[in-house]
Amino acid sequence: MQRSLIAGLLAGVLTGLATGSAVAAPPVPVSRLDFQLRDPALPISEDTRVTIDSLFGPFAQVPAYTDLWSRVRAGFMVPDVDNELTEKWENYYAARPEYLNRIIARGGRYLYYVVNEVEKRGMPMELALLPMIESAYNPKAESPAKAAGMWQFIPGTGKQYGLERTWWYDGRRDVVAATDAALDYLGTLHGMFDDWQLALASYNWGENAVARAVGKNQNAGLPGDYASLRMPDETRNYVPKLLAVRNIIANPQAYGIQLASLPNTPYFATIQPGRHMDVKVAAELAEIPVDELLRLNPGFIRPVIAHKDERKLVLPADKVDVFERNLAVFDKPLLNWQPYVTRSGESFDKLAGTFGISPAELKDINDIGGRERVARGQTILVPMVANLDVSERQTLVALAVNKQADPLDTGAQDAPRNVVIRNGREHQVARGDTVFNIAKRYGVSVAALKDANGLSDNTIQTGQRLKIAAAEAPVRVDRKQKADSPDFVVVKRGDTLASIAKRYKLSVADLKRINKLGSKRAVAPGFKLALN
Repeated sequence: MQRSLIAGLLAGVLTGLATGSAVAAPPVPVSRLDFQLRDPALPISEDTRVTIDSLFGPFAQVPAYTDLWSRVRAGFMVPDVDNELTEKWENYYAARPEYLNRIIARGGRYLYYVVNEVEKRGMPMELALLPMIESAYNPKAESPAKAAGMWQFIPGTGKQYGLERTWWYDGRRDVVAATDAALDYLGTLHGMFDDWQLALASYNWGENAVARAVGKNQNAGLPGDYASLRMPDETRNYVPKLLAVRNIIANPQAYGIQLASLPNTPYFATIQPGRHMDVKVAAELAEIPVDELLRLNPGFIRPVIAHKDERKLVLPADKVDVFERNLAVFDKPLLNWQPYVTRSGESFDKLAGTFGISPAELKDINDIGGRERVARGQTILVPMVANLDVSERQTLVALAVNKQADPLDTGAQDAPRNVVIRNGREHQVARGDTVFNIAKRYGVSVAALKDANGLSDNTIQTGQRLKIAAAEAPVRVDRKQKADSPDFVVVKRGDTLASIAKRYKLSVADLKRINKLGSKRAVAPGFKLALN
């Protein structure tokens, strides 16, 4: 403890020496290595150097990071767990080097930022690898349970941690905002359990479920650590899966893998433009393609970037000055789109013709269903001028791709421990599996899974082989279906979540996820529950 406090004070002294500002202690205790990370060129007096050396050894021995992976490896600290499961996942990933490098190629834009944020908070560097497990580092990933973004926030938890969702923007897909929220959440979970394995299990299973499992063990005189708890198979495999990826990245040569190199330099930087502007205009100001702007800003889902003080625009690091310089002299309109309040019964086809776009473009940009023919008095977005030019139409195409939620990869990161996959489309049911969690794992709907296997209800048996239908976009459940539909049940007096779940071969957790019940333990008679 004394060494950490002294290190923290020294870091403040060094920061003060470098900036000439008043000395302030850092938010977390730092290691000797942190001194170099703060600024390798930091001017250090001989007295300060002697003090550091007395704590940590000769300062000259601090290694320089040759690339981002070296920096990541230096921060690993989560203890190993369940060697058998970890080894199985090591073998699984090691047999798929192209899959790992595909994740790295996708996440290469974002990993430096995540590493930096994890490091600033003094957290284990394994957390920077967590999006590999959650979403294959895909900020557009969305599960059928409506978890979204590379950190896979469900709407309720996202809102709790400040991730805004509006018609213009989804903060769960915003790389910067979602990373900050995820690390806040993980920090809270660690504060609850003082154990990173339990914190990670909570991120997957829910903190209340983990707390109950820990309490149950302790009441029975059993250990309350991760390896000793009873938990769903998905959670049982969750931490070993992360540690397997950690171990491969720690020593890729031992697994016969060559990782794609990543420089230890920022790929992007953030700015606050201070005004609304078109996506197309922002890309022009930064002198980058619209596609690249949207890859860095997947949270923006309309052709207009709606400004808010706390909302940031992400640009390639070398384009921030270009953007600001061009914005200062830009003499054209920043906006080419405007809100329009429709009249009830107004034809979308006629509106599209009035504003010089096709009905399909009008509907797509405003999330209007293909079968809807007339407006109902809602506000929509329309061009300010008729006859969009070619480049604006290309922007609409890019936005349509950006808005489309990519299902989670159906590859290695989500396969359970005893899965048998043939041609990538078969699953062997493991103990604890349900039709709901299998469908979620492979990014298909429950209905599609049941149809592909001729299932009349949700009953499945351990060892049963299930065909997995082609991955699909998440299916929106029509909550207006009749109450007697087999996909729904109306709660009767005396019913409990447990009795309903048992009746329909679901787990209580599945039933809660499907209906977004959160921590509720009961529902009132007359309440309509979806079953898939």
